[in-house]
Amino acid sequence: MTQLKNLIPAAAKALLLAVLISTTSSSVSWAEEETGPAFAPPVTKTATPEIGPGMRSSSNFIVVLDPGHGKTGGHYSGCHFEYNGITYYEDEITMKIATYTKQYLEQFSNYTVYLTKDSAETTVPLDQRAAFAASVHADLFVSQHIDSALGNGTVKNAYGVSSMAPRTGRYNNDLALQSQEAANTILKQLNTLGLHNRGLILRDSENGTLFPDGSQADYYAIPRYSQMYGIRGFIIEHGFLNHTSDLTLFLSTEEQYKALGEADAKGIMEYLQKAGKSAFVQTTQTAQAAQGANNQNEGTVAPPLVSESKGPGMN
Repeated sequence: MTQLKNLIPAAAKALLLAVLISTTSSSVSWAEEETGPAFAPPVTKTATPEIGPGMRSSSNFIVVLDPGHGKTGGHYSGCHFEYNGITYYEDEITMKIATYTKQYLEQFSNYTVYLTKDSAETTVPLDQRAAFAASVHADLFVSQHIDSALGNGTVKNAYGVSSMAPRTGRYNNDLALQSQEAANTILKQLNTLGLHNRGLILRDSENGTLFPDGSQADYYAIPRYSQMYGIRGFIIEHGFLNHTSDLTLFLSTEEQYKALGEADAKGIMEYLQKAGKSAFVQTTQTAQAAQGANNQNEGTVAPPLVSESKGPGMN
């Protein structure tokens, strides 16, 4: 199967970084977020993209996996935690989980899987990750992360898996419902491993960012951009790196990373087999936004824009 490589150079400008708080033995990094407008498009009333099952059953399912964070400025941008003399980095773990998810899915001929990057040493701007997923007509776009909390694992209830998903009841409501259902399906698979299921985390923009129809946008970049591009997309948090129980039972060995990756894959397959492919139609406005997102980094090769047709552009 094909894998996206070197989509964005490691030194790409205008990186949208996660908030990073350092402590003596660990760092806390919340799911990658973006404080500026989604695309700052004109606020006009436009038809939302068509979404939902609708492609012929013989077409491959297109899955884009996004290993969270990565190195920027010579340092990992995700959380890290030192335990028993070993430092664990979110950036490295998410790369391993994504690789195992990809390998599992690629055992089946009806799945085409892409990664937004192929190394923990690079970071791809948040908007360009979603732009790539839209360009290949992804049926599902999953950003894979590890959670963390202040207090080095001593914060009550700071353990388990969760998903940052788009809120319903506004722009592209049907799409948000599908994203939430897909996220919940993956969380249930992770729960079978013994991880506590914290459920969905829905958070609104706090700086006035709006969707094209004037409704309030989501706070987290991945679900927000996914809604803008008309693709099912969300973040999955695979336990708390600085909670010693989550770390030792689920986040510290290669076998555990494989189990997490395969649980994600099983959840992806369960959802897509039930819901079907996404019937994607991009509006003129989101196409213009995609062009702007793809061209914002000077000297990079932008992924192709999505055409106004339904179905994947490649197998």
